[in-house]
Amino acid sequence: MLWLVVVEWLARLILVILVGLSIWSITIIIDRKRFFKSLSLPNEDLKKNIRNKQFSFQGNHFYSEMLREISALKNSDQMDKAFDAISVEKKKELEKGLPILGTLGSTTPFVGLLGTILGIIVSFGELSQGTGSTNTVMFSLAEALILTAVGLIVAIPAVVAYNFFGRKVKAVLNEAASLKDLYIAYKD
Repeated sequence: MLWLVVVEWLARLILVILVGLSIWSITIIIDRKRFFKSLSLPNEDLKKNIRNKQFSFQGNHFYSEMLREISALKNSDQMDKAFDAISVEKKKELEKGLPILGTLGSTTPFVGLLGTILGIIVSFGELSQGTGSTNTVMFSLAEALILTAVGLIVAIPAVVAYNFFGRKVKAVLNEAASLKDLYIAYKD
């Protein structure tokens, strides 16, 4: 029957899609890992310089750039508003790829489950036609279950990475707010 062949190829197409989504997920995870590794938290020297009223923020570091921008302003109210605007801009950069990881983590198990259902339909179709031997049916059932496993293999690292990098984003923004407050306190 033609529908049986179509369903079988749809299940295999889902496997290819899941492999592609896995590669996409791994690419995002590697990119974010490199990004956050290059974006280390400020060392104590920066805080010490602020406490000693040495306001020379050198380098292209995330925190130095932020402090340089707000240091040009005169009062703390302007600095707060500028910091909020800078934080919104930087948050986009910090969260790049995270919505994709969250989506992959929540949807790929269902895509794998769809592939499993299609594989089971193929198995029952072979049984109903009487064309499938026990080995053929067992192989198609195993193939179907592999799709669920692949869906979970894609989802689990995506969810872990999403949560891990989400905490990193919060830590970076909290540290930036702390540095801003420290700067404002010692500037006056």
